[in-house]
Amino acid sequence: MKMHVRPRMLLCVLAILVITPRMTYAYCAGWDKSLPNYDPDYYSVSHEYKRSMYVVEAEAIRETWLGEDGKPKALVPPFQSGSPRPWGFDPYMGTYYDVAVLRVFKGKPPAHLRLFSENSTARFWLDIGKKYVLFVDTNTFDAPIDSQLSIDTCGNSGVLPPAQKILQNVEKLSAH
Repeated sequence: MKMHVRPRMLLCVLAILVITPRMTYAYCAGWDKSLPNYDPDYYSVSHEYKRSMYVVEAEAIRETWLGEDGKPKALVPPFQSGSPRPWGFDPYMGTYYDVAVLRVFKGKPPAHLRLFSENSTARFWLDIGKKYVLFVDTNTFDAPIDSQLSIDTCGNSGVLPPAQKILQNVEKLSAH
């Protein structure tokens, strides 16, 4: 497949990357029709179920924010755009979410999981006390975080009850 890239567009993209080196850009694997790994089913519930290490219903019980050194850091507002929590450009690497596993649909996770959510504009937020259906896998992040359990920000994980239909699909998949 031959791709045509306009020089002016390429210069704009390079300028953005040079001007904003700390910015994190969301990339959803399989969704870019111009790349050879394009797969329109990549983010279907069944495909994400197959490629996840764990699929669980869980309750968020704690969040621990990490400074740029990867160590716990108290939240100190104000944050970007008046957000109640860091949002991509604030001086935090991300947060660990501790979740209590309520039901298991795939894998053999422990009763509690610690999930890393990178501080980016495409992050997956968890709210303490809320229940979620989560598709969990291991991903690699910058040091000192390295390899951690996390949630695909482009995937089907979601808060309940709005994600009830996804939960029903997961229940059917786990029955097979």
